Amino acid sequence: MSLRGLASNPSAPPDVLVRLAAADIDRTGLARRRDLPAPAAVTLAGDEDANLRSELAAHPDLPAEVQIALARDVDARVRGRLAEGAEYFTTVGVHGRHFPEPLSREVYELLARDPEPKVRRALAFNRRLPDDIRAGMLDDDDARTAAIAAAEWNPAPTARISELLSRAKGAFGRELLLLRLDGPLPAEAARGMLADIDSSSDPANSAGLLRQIAATADLDADLTDRFLTDPQLRAGVAANPTLDPEHVAALAHDPDNQVRAAVVARRGLDPVLRESVPVEYDDRGSGNTVEWLLTEDLSEADQLSFARSRHQVFRKTLAMRTDLSDETVGILAADESFAVRLFVCERQPNAPGRLLAQIAAGWKSYSRWDMLAHKNFPADAATALARSDDPHDRAVAAAHPGLPIETIEALLVDGADDVRGRAATNPSIPIDRLITLLEADDSAVVSGAAANRTLPVVTMHQILDQARL
Repeated sequence: MSLRGLASNPSAPPDVLVRLAAADIDRTGLARRRDLPAPAAVTLAGDEDANLRSELAAHPDLPAEVQIALARDVDARVRGRLAEGAEYFTTVGVHGRHFPEPLSREVYELLARDPEPKVRRALAFNRRLPDDIRAGMLDDDDARTAAIAAAEWNPAPTARISELLSRAKGAFGRELLLLRLDGPLPAEAARGMLADIDSSSDPANSAGLLRQIAATADLDADLTDRFLTDPQLRAGVAANPTLDPEHVAALAHDPDNQVRAAVVARRGLDPVLRESVPVEYDDRGSGNTVEWLLTEDLSEADQLSFARSRHQVFRKTLAMRTDLSDETVGILAADESFAVRLFVCERQPNAPGRLLAQIAAGWKSYSRWDMLAHKNFPADAATALARSDDPHDRAVAAAHPGLPIETIEALLVDGADDVRGRAATNPSIPIDRLITLLEADDSAVVSGAAANRTLPVVTMHQILDQARL
């Protein structure tokens, strides 16, 4: 158990990680470490466990020799994980999006020729794919691969969209392409797809595609009338940037809440009209964000205006940005909407401690762990959670460095394994006491103590010596 804990110790130096790569333990956590040294990656890449190699393939920064080995792996799952170059998130108190380093040119070329379409499709999603290789993938024999390659190209290859739309099979590929149009879908192309859908034996599968067409088509009078007469498409056409102002104004009073919400979220809408439209939002819903507001260049006056908007969707989206002024964060931190306050706690590096404590007291999702790690989380609130009757509360709070030593000691003998294990990782444990925990009869405590970031490096090597690694 000490070896597994050591593999997750954030302070373990490279030589320790290299030795652990050969250990007879579950090393998937080791493969995910962002500080994995090259010799350890080489060892893991040669392991017989395909699940381990797949975890390694998702690593954002692999040495070239490991990339080549994984690109030639016998298991298509491994090659696919390498190909996608997935974005990942760190959990260090505030979520942050990170992008993996590019793969080598040789690896991109290998994966683009992979015999498995699912591997090539994964590669087409890779945002670091060189333009010339992506351009070649537009001619892939697999129509879905070609559609994905175009949809993920920024800017989209508009000269090829019509051709790719005609090649795309089913709704999925076409929806991808419509999401990435660099302008309206030509009216004739829209009519062609509508004719295909109308003649389909199973039009129900095209519901999402119909909404995309309604939202992206270059609307003329006939298309506008068709979409507006279908209750399922009115919200889509209400979001369409080519819809004429007269219809926009009329839809602002539509009886359907979703239609009014689509009008409100339109980019460039008159602010007076926007604030006059009533919309109800699901305060616990995971959706309801305005994509363009995440990237808009906002002055501080703009920030304050959106922070005071009557519409939760703008306040919630604004709370996702990490470039906000202290005044804007202060306004959002006092928002009436739980969703807005939650996003402040999840995304803002200057989230108020009182709000972090308030949200963490009742929030049970994964981000609660991050809130406890936030630099502003109050020690007294963590101590209160550590003394809760709920073992989940105690586990979340057990590693907070502000806990009194007597509280930590109580958690080390808690009835729940995860509470004891987390408590043993607490950095406030004195070193001499931490060393004694490595000799405990409790595997959860031993593993937690080995993962404690204050563990001396000399002790780490002693653990490895005892395991004959």
